[in-house]
Amino acid sequence: MKMTQLKDIRRDCHATLSPIRRLPAEVLVKILRWTPKSNIELRDTPDNYQSFFVHGFNVFKISEGPWYLGQVCSSWRYIVWFLCPETWSRIKIGCPLNPEDIRIPAPGKGMIALLNQVLERGHNHCLDFFFISYRHAMDDPEELVEPQEVIQCFDLLLTHSEHWGCVELEIDPFYMPRLSQVRGRVNQLEELNLMCIPDAMPGNMDAFEIAPKLRTLEFGGMHAEADTPFPKENLSFFSDARPVLGHHTVRKYLDIIASAPRLTTFFYFHYDSTIPESPSEHHPQIVHQSLRTLSTALGPLIDSLTLPGLLWLTAQSRMRFGGAFDCPEDTVSRIYHLVVRSECSLTSLSFVGEIMDENLLPLLRLIPRLISLSFEWYDPVPSEESDAAMRSVFLDMSKTVRVGDGIQHTLLPRLEVLELKIFLVEFETVEFLDAGLVEMVASRCIPVDSRVLEMLRINVHGRGFHVPFIINDSDFGLEKLKSFQDHGLELDLDLDDLEDHSSLEGMYSSESEDDD
Repeated sequence: MKMTQLKDIRRDCHATLSPIRRLPAEVLVKILRWTPKSNIELRDTPDNYQSFFVHGFNVFKISEGPWYLGQVCSSWRYIVWFLCPETWSRIKIGCPLNPEDIRIPAPGKGMIALLNQVLERGHNHCLDFFFISYRHAMDDPEELVEPQEVIQCFDLLLTHSEHWGCVELEIDPFYMPRLSQVRGRVNQLEELNLMCIPDAMPGNMDAFEIAPKLRTLEFGGMHAEADTPFPKENLSFFSDARPVLGHHTVRKYLDIIASAPRLTTFFYFHYDSTIPESPSEHHPQIVHQSLRTLSTALGPLIDSLTLPGLLWLTAQSRMRFGGAFDCPEDTVSRIYHLVVRSECSLTSLSFVGEIMDENLLPLLRLIPRLISLSFEWYDPVPSEESDAAMRSVFLDMSKTVRVGDGIQHTLLPRLEVLELKIFLVEFETVEFLDAGLVEMVASRCIPVDSRVLEMLRINVHGRGFHVPFIINDSDFGLEKLKSFQDHGLELDLDLDDLEDHSSLEGMYSSESEDDD
């Protein structure tokens, strides 16, 4: 009886696998070569660290990537191992939080052997990888020692630097000196994302000074005094997050912009430092025709740029491990003069942590083609000056004028997305979230002849706060705001009050569970 059952199982398995086995090898090769072209969704497990740029299979898990594909049958295994180097070319290397989570696909194969096998099977194909150091992933890295196997994996990757294509590194300062080994040996490198936490030490880090194909470069956690030379001729994307080093910082980043004719995106985030309020030296005006996206709160840098093609602008610093934003009070004024000087047509404008003032309304009048407008505060509550500025803007945004047979708003007639996000509010009232806001939204949702507001996001997080339109019993209260969803408005209303979690959080999303 048992033998009969085993034969039945074998027959069923053979019938199931036969179509796979009959596929021509060249067809299988094309199918399997396609698999790494789409990003691999990383499951939320303890040893799956989240990468942001390079999405590949975990070298040390047999349930992912080519390790898994090679288990289907012998023909698949042969093709994956020897004919599909692309499937081994996008990888993730990180020591599991729990050493017991290491999944070894064969006896006697440690982490070094596995990585070496992956690199060998990739042949000379361009290598994209994400590497995270063990201490980088820990909450208290000072209490931990980097495992020797992880260090050896990093050193092994360095020996293959001539094949690097897209690289994402999240490492601690221990690894920085080792990078010098790749200087002059990264001729295929196109994208580099280097995050060092805690901050790297000062000094020269010239590992990527010779990288002729470099197009995308992102630094994070570099020391303010660290010298990190790199080629700029082909650079199209640049991002850096580090403290300001006096006025030398302004000159340094102006030189980067001026020396990168193909640059389209530039981000500079400062933290743990104070921006110089007034320049002690004159910075020449830099005119850059191709720059489309700018994100910075460095005032002297903004003052020194003329960007005729600018479309997306974000004024922000970056929060540093729970610290506060450090943005100058005259940011709106500086942006106003940038737009006047550049004569650009912004389509997206975002403010993060800035104090709004009387320059906000004149600025918005300069950019009638704006499609997306976002405000974000991390102060306990927006200042009285910001409150007055926002009320004034909402009032003008409600005004319309007849143009031909239709109705058009006098301010921001093309606006489709509006975001208002306030965090860390404690026992305060967010005054400008009142009936005036609801009335403005009504004017942009109901008239069918006017360009309608498509998306409204209001997020308020804190404790014991008050939002006036919630408790407003007039015609422009909460129920009125919710009714605009019937006119096509996508409403994301998230009022997360720690004093009363059961009240409002997540209740007003336009995609409610009832619609599922």
